[in-house]
Amino acid sequence: MKKLEIYEPAGCASGVCDPMIEADLNRLERMIVDLRERGVSVSRYNVIDDMPAFMESFVVKQAIATKGIECLPLTIVDGKIELTSEYPTDFALARWVGLPWSDLEIYAEREKREKTVLFGFSDDVSNSDCDDSDCSGDCDSCG
Repeated sequence: MKKLEIYEPAGCASGVCDPMIEADLNRLERMIVDLRERGVSVSRYNVIDDMPAFMESFVVKQAIATKGIECLPLTIVDGKIELTSEYPTDFALARWVGLPWSDLEIYAEREKREKTVLFGFSDDVSNSDCDDSDCSGDCDSCG
């Protein structure tokens, strides 16, 4: 199985996280637990708490030297940078670590559901009679 490493910025130093960031971090932690249960080697490093890990990785040092600290979070799979400046989706993580297609479908469907809930749309919106492909879910705006 693959080796997944996530190098993260300092985080919520003020003690108060943006709710969107906090939700994303909670989602990521659930996914990491899931991947570890499937035998994937997963490591998370925070720039404040785990500076030695940042200094030991040539790939991470090079990314920070080239792009600055803004490249964090940095997702690395088997020594190759897969994503910079944002946290990966569950689907992307599952794909990068080589989970079977049946699992990828599950993660893709879960992401679709979470986005629907996150933006306040119910399943009724996707099953409505609205013909507008970019419908916001606010039926009063269709016209």
